[in-house]
Amino acid sequence: MSTYQGYPFQFSEPVETIGPAPDRFYSTLPVRVSKFSDQIRLAGEKAKETLPARLGIDSKLLIRNGTLTSCGHVVSWMLPECPPHLIPSVVELAELICYLDVIYSPIGFLATNTQEHDMILADVLAAVSAGKFATSECSFVPDALATLSSFFDIWDLSTIQTKLKECFSVQTAHVDKTMSFDQYKIFKINHSGMRFMASIISLTKGQRVSPQEIDSVSYFVDKILLSSSLLNDLYSFPKEFEEHSSAGNMDTIGNAMALLMSGYGYNEDEAANILKREISELEERALEEFHAWQNSNLTRSPSLVGYVFTVMTAAGGFNYWMSHSERYFRTDFATTAEDRARLVRNPDSCLGCLQGYPAPLALNGHSTSTVELDAVSESHVSGSDSSLTSMTTASSHVSVDGLGFSGMEIGITDKFQKADAQDLCMDPYNYISSLPGKGTVAKLADTLQTWFKVPAGSTEIIKTCSTILFHSSLMLDDIQDDSSKRRGMPAAHVMYGVGQTVNCVSYTGAKAFFLCEELKNANACRKALYDELDNLFSGQALELHWKFHKTCPSMNDYIIMIDNKTAGFFRLVLRMMAAEASVSMSLEKKNTLLHFITLLGRYYQIRDDYQNLVSDEYAAKKGFCDDLSEGKFSLILIHTLNNSPTADRIRGLMFGGDRAGMSQEIRSYILSEMEAAGSLEYTKRIITELYETLWRMLDELEATLGPNTLLRALVQFLKI
Repeated sequence: MSTYQGYPFQFSEPVETIGPAPDRFYSTLPVRVSKFSDQIRLAGEKAKETLPARLGIDSKLLIRNGTLTSCGHVVSWMLPECPPHLIPSVVELAELICYLDVIYSPIGFLATNTQEHDMILADVLAAVSAGKFATSECSFVPDALATLSSFFDIWDLSTIQTKLKECFSVQTAHVDKTMSFDQYKIFKINHSGMRFMASIISLTKGQRVSPQEIDSVSYFVDKILLSSSLLNDLYSFPKEFEEHSSAGNMDTIGNAMALLMSGYGYNEDEAANILKREISELEERALEEFHAWQNSNLTRSPSLVGYVFTVMTAAGGFNYWMSHSERYFRTDFATTAEDRARLVRNPDSCLGCLQGYPAPLALNGHSTSTVELDAVSESHVSGSDSSLTSMTTASSHVSVDGLGFSGMEIGITDKFQKADAQDLCMDPYNYISSLPGKGTVAKLADTLQTWFKVPAGSTEIIKTCSTILFHSSLMLDDIQDDSSKRRGMPAAHVMYGVGQTVNCVSYTGAKAFFLCEELKNANACRKALYDELDNLFSGQALELHWKFHKTCPSMNDYIIMIDNKTAGFFRLVLRMMAAEASVSMSLEKKNTLLHFITLLGRYYQIRDDYQNLVSDEYAAKKGFCDDLSEGKFSLILIHTLNNSPTADRIRGLMFGGDRAGMSQEIRSYILSEMEAAGSLEYTKRIITELYETLWRMLDELEATLGPNTLLRALVQFLKI
């Protein structure tokens, strides 16, 4: 086990001083233990006694899924430097987090409760915005926020809102079943509890670090976070399998063990050994890079040093706790190793080939990429005449160049056979839709259900149709903008190629029209789809024209563009829901609602433009001021080019050279000029005015159509 040198630890000591590590401890990361472990254990026992009554839950939930083990409490290892006076608060927070991880597990989010999840988050955000931390739905919020504020420097509303959204995003993230192991690892680096933990640690009081500082050490910190995430997959696999099995939702199990078994054909022992090797190699490289960084002459702020040591000790402590936690090593699972073995794919099916590892033992000579060409079956030939079947079979198979090469025969006169390529067509879409997002378009359909009373089946079709088109537009946008990232991950065309991604966009567009045929008022829904796609592509054409010709549009032209492009998705949902409605609505009310929805789309796009330039969260996912390097016009840039004394210089930097090579220094300069011109303040005023207008219009709509709590929650969620 490695050790840390040169860091002024106050409240902890190396874990070796209290005895050997558990047998199942596979990590090589250094582990430290608090000198106040007994005090931490007592606080944990007290929390288990008091929290169930306060939360109104079964105490067994905390005992089985909580933080105490036979060796101590998780805080003793994950936060060994926790000051003694904060122990009661931090321990209680740890219990709350474990409890929330159980009741708001990905299974719960994916299977049911999507609206409840939105309501809870909106309730919390509304309370935070109002400065009130007690809510009807979330009685634990006051304690959690108070504890966080005592340990972390996040007592400002925007940061709290961002972190709450980030937490819910991690919980709702799910793994696309078509992911390769390499894609899965990239996914886990960006979307895991370990990533969220590191994000919170960066806000620790007295050592808050900037996104730029975090990025400077990500090359070894990310390896640490990934190794702990994979170790969690290893330890929690039986538990996760049981939970997904009982929920009947095995397709959503986001675990590396399951992926290696179902996607590559490895048995459970083989998959476990692969993960152990991956973890070992990741930790070895990370520690080498960490020590090189520590011993270098680079300038490092004390806060950055503290962040690095805190993240690494937390990861090592988490690994140590998992190795002997009852949460993972239980004896009462209803499912067995034999049940889990059913995940292993038939060797004759198409399996992935894992580079750098031997093939699964079960293959026994099976090829992972073999496709056999069968002779034409009788079902391909009409009629029952065996001589006709025989003649067709004989005449349609010819050897290449007259030579009888085995496997080279082709059915040159066979009848049409549909290509078995649906998965290939959908791979880019499945990938992009698996990345955590806000899901605003689908949520809008749920909010309108309150007023339109659309049958549940129709609502789901409308949500699927609008979501397909929205994600397809994102894939196309990334290609047209030369953007390499989407939601913190590689863009679809980076993963699958431009050609395959464009093909997927075309395929899913046709699929959306096909889905319309399943609706009760298919003609009206199809008309809405035609109209809004026409608007969408018209808006996109304007944006691409301005970008290509480097022509700055007027403010009004820009508003027209986003009303056609972005707001079109919102109007599509409204028009399809109205077409399928079980209740009638006057034309006047429909027009008022249509205007409200258009303003919501307008607000959504301008908000996104603003966040792209000022939000640390956006910078982490897409890159610092990514819109500038893409050469995209926004309300902010248009204002700057019309009001800044350095407008010509900004034009030259934006459009006079290679934008792909635009340095961070140039982006920072342009951003500073935007601020100097008052463009950021101007845009923030526009956003505030739009939000207040939406809120006022919602009051008026509710006065005539009835209360709509879900729509209020959605609007609240989008507030900056």
